[in-house]
Amino acid sequence: MKVSAALKKTRAYFKKQGIDIEISDPRETGGWQWSFEHNGTVGSFGVNGVAISDPNVLDGHCTLFHIRSVGDVSDPYTDYHAGSYRENLTQVLHSLLPPPPKYPAGSLVRGKANKRATRCGYAGKVGLVMKAEGGSYLSVAWNGEPKPRYGWPCVPQRDIERVS
Repeated sequence: MKVSAALKKTRAYFKKQGIDIEISDPRETGGWQWSFEHNGTVGSFGVNGVAISDPNVLDGHCTLFHIRSVGDVSDPYTDYHAGSYRENLTQVLHSLLPPPPKYPAGSLVRGKANKRATRCGYAGKVGLVMKAEGGSYLSVAWNGEPKPRYGWPCVPQRDIERVS
């Protein structure tokens, strides 16, 4: 992915959720990576094969996708490295701001007839989404079953479909 496309994707992702994100440009700050902050977490990426001072730096390819806390700093004298690396920009964006749930709380859903849903016993069952906090799992209260002692079971949202 080119740097210009990554910057556009980052702005669009946060704008879709109603947030205007500020991205620091390494050409202005004297650094080597583009970085952005949301809720105390910093996401960043660098460019591969092109110098920051090169006028064609926005045509370079992104590399080293990284997240860390705002005050967390690597220590060059020990083996402590702040934060962690991600495979791509989408993983960085989802770490900073998880996408909204596909099925919000109160949605009527049904278990799909796939292998995992059949094995777990909720294929074809109808239920109500009790808790959806973003991410890929939902708590579902299945019709006709009493509330379990330790809360409603979590179900992957890819294994359910909306009824209404």
